[in-house]
Amino acid sequence: MNVLENIYRRSPIAVQTVFLNVKAIELYFERYGRKFRKLFDEFDKNQWRNTTELELYQDQQLRRIIRHAYETVPYYSDLMRSLKLRPDDIKSKADLPKLPTLTKEDIRRNSARLLSSAYPKALLRHGHTSGTTGSPLDFHYDIHTCVVHHVADWRYKNIGGVSYGEPYASLLGRVTVPLKQTRPPFWRRNYVNNQLFLSAFHLRKQNLPFYFEVLRSEGIRALEAYPSTAYILALYLRSTGQTFPLKCVFTSSETLFDYQREAIEAAFECKVLDAYGMAERVMFATECAEHHGHHVNSDYGITEFLDSQKQPVSPGRVGTIVATSLHNLAMPFIRYETSDASSAMTDTCRCGRGFPMMHSVATKQESIVTLPDGRLISPSVLTHPFKPMHNIAESQIIQEKVDELLVKIVKRPSYSAADEETLLSGFKERLGDDVKVRISYVDEIPRTANAKFKWVISRIRPNFASNVEL
Repeated sequence: MNVLENIYRRSPIAVQTVFLNVKAIELYFERYGRKFRKLFDEFDKNQWRNTTELELYQDQQLRRIIRHAYETVPYYSDLMRSLKLRPDDIKSKADLPKLPTLTKEDIRRNSARLLSSAYPKALLRHGHTSGTTGSPLDFHYDIHTCVVHHVADWRYKNIGGVSYGEPYASLLGRVTVPLKQTRPPFWRRNYVNNQLFLSAFHLRKQNLPFYFEVLRSEGIRALEAYPSTAYILALYLRSTGQTFPLKCVFTSSETLFDYQREAIEAAFECKVLDAYGMAERVMFATECAEHHGHHVNSDYGITEFLDSQKQPVSPGRVGTIVATSLHNLAMPFIRYETSDASSAMTDTCRCGRGFPMMHSVATKQESIVTLPDGRLISPSVLTHPFKPMHNIAESQIIQEKVDELLVKIVKRPSYSAADEETLLSGFKERLGDDVKVRISYVDEIPRTANAKFKWVISRIRPNFASNVEL
């Protein structure tokens, strides 16, 4: 926890609200305003362009990225020269296989050399992955990339009938309400963006009525959440025989299961629109009202699906997602190899959008953790203690008892006692003193029979309500 976060969490609620809105004002001038509106108009038109027009756009942006990387990014300059490639050798996405894929380990080893010399540090914005395998990445964006991402995100929200400025709530992993707070408000207001930050760390059964009271009083029209946190709210509504009509529920960051979608749509009397995005800002894929797969936003990045030999797989066949940013000049990721898998679809969507389609992402399936005080914790929330950790190769969380978590760790050579202390502190900050966290150091973490990795394994059935089953 840095100094400002420490001050924030120790401050009165009114001061916390001021802190949050001062930051929101700063981000508004950086990411919204006239430049947001101008780019939004362009992107809004892009989704209705045909395949040929979108591919021409991609190739134009790709040539720009490649030339910039060759001229200003040491990693790519050296790589392309070693391969005897010039920028003109990569004219379209069909030429991308001339370059090798970029792995997470490549980024860790070359983080400084992947930065463009054209961008001073003052113009860089820091990002990092959630680290669901316990080994997060750090990287940087330019400010334009931040604007692009918010434009794409609000284009997605528009599909659900929600426009920028309408009141909406976020139930994600940000710690905006101190863990030790036991009475409402379990939320903080972002007046600048008309946004209500709901705490994902106070989802006790006795607290949930307060959540719906504020949603009602604030006139909230939409909710963005992890599937598991939205599902917790839906289960509460079901157990009390209520519904809470919204325009749309937007989910991301976890696999959205059919049983979750059905429960959420019934509870909130609206459609769920799911999105797949990455902190690396190389890919964004979104559902529309047809629910016929995910639209790959081809004005955001270029997406490939590759087999284990790094060869393209045919549509319908599952492959590793490899993606290229079309906008981040500060730290270009070209053919970035993700840890997720999916497959391209051959058919188009009836909605008429020109974006290519893909099936749902086959990613890690995780479980909700139940705490002794009745709180239900989303697995995405549990990624946060790992975000500052750079000396962990892999991790896994196992819950056998309601008051205990076992965290398996595969250490990197530079791992130290200070890392363990930081990790335990991060868990304590989010889970409290009633949960014992044991760390077990292992050489490897086993996969399932079908070679999938399950990051959180909870064997405790949440006691949410006697007539509700998870």
